[in-house]
Amino acid sequence: MAGVMLDRPDLSLQQGRSRVARWFAARPRVADVAVILACSAPPAAALILEPRHPVWLGWACVVVVAIVFWWRRSHPLPVLLIVAGVASLNPVYAASLAGPTTEIIFGLFALASRVRLRTALIGAAAAALIVLGVSWAAMWIGIRATPPIAGLQPFAVAALAAGVAVRTARGRRETLEQVVALREERAAGAERARITAEMHDVVAHSVTVMVALAGGAAAGWEKHPERARAALDQLGEVGAGALEEMQRILHVLRDSDPDLVETLETAGHTAPTLDGLVEVFRRTGVPVTLDVNTELPADPGLRTAVHRIVRESLTNVLRHGVDVTYVEVRVAVTDSELVVTVTDNCRGGANPNIGVGAGVGLTALRERARAFGGELTAAPLPGAHAGWQTRAVLPVQLRRS
Repeated sequence: MAGVMLDRPDLSLQQGRSRVARWFAARPRVADVAVILACSAPPAAALILEPRHPVWLGWACVVVVAIVFWWRRSHPLPVLLIVAGVASLNPVYAASLAGPTTEIIFGLFALASRVRLRTALIGAAAAALIVLGVSWAAMWIGIRATPPIAGLQPFAVAALAAGVAVRTARGRRETLEQVVALREERAAGAERARITAEMHDVVAHSVTVMVALAGGAAAGWEKHPERARAALDQLGEVGAGALEEMQRILHVLRDSDPDLVETLETAGHTAPTLDGLVEVFRRTGVPVTLDVNTELPADPGLRTAVHRIVRESLTNVLRHGVDVTYVEVRVAVTDSELVVTVTDNCRGGANPNIGVGAGVGLTALRERARAFGGELTAAPLPGAHAGWQTRAVLPVQLRRS
């Protein structure tokens, strides 16, 4: 397909992320609750086991920290500063030389993972000053005996570095997603131009037939009125078909293409038969079988679409299939639709080496099916190693000869 191949849905963007990380990424509020528990449970347990005066202040600090951490994703800097001050005031940490370490760690990680490094460093410095200032104030009112030795501890610095690493990885994934989206858009545009080129012969043929029928009807109107009337009836049918072709082309062509004229000059429906196509893949070692229940419709555009779908699906099996022992190509034609199904038993799953271009060929085939008023789906079959299936449904009731 002019250098654009059908690939399995994008897997490369998920590589490098553990299953646990992906699970929490899909459920952010679960992670928020876990963070709140990690910051609130230890001081709450300390207040229960060894109450420190004033106890009400300790419980108030625990509750405030738990509530504030709920907004750590949307407002990481204010959350860090508030948590640093409130937690430092908690009498639970009166004898601690490190201060509220757990709260600072999670606050710094949330900040560094969502803002620029300069802002994160400023926030870390501000949090350290707040911890020292509030601790000295707590000493003045008699809550603490000694100030903490430092506003930031080694674990807090490590949390800051981890947050920066997470933000960098997130930026890389977003960049890759943008690249994939751009390539899909370009592939869709190229496929629209290719569809137009392939339909050119059909439209040109219809117009030629219409001109011939109109000329014959005009010439034989007086001597052979019945033949002329039949020619006019046929002219209407051919004109309706040509109008359908042109409407579909105008729907597909949303943007102009400077290379369209040159492409149309070389357009043609010269695709080989499905038997010949399947035989080519058999020679490469793909164990493919072909099942066609009846003759395909005469529409050359529709035949070409079927050929492209089968070819790219089999190419995908050849490129990315692992331990494939069974591939079936089934084409079923009814009075209302044409269904193309390509099924394999890729027991090894999708190739983990699929690159950034994954999904581009699939987008192009969907665009082709959509041009015929149909739809195309491609997805793994149920089961851990059940295989993969590509299925296209194309309406044919308006296109039969």
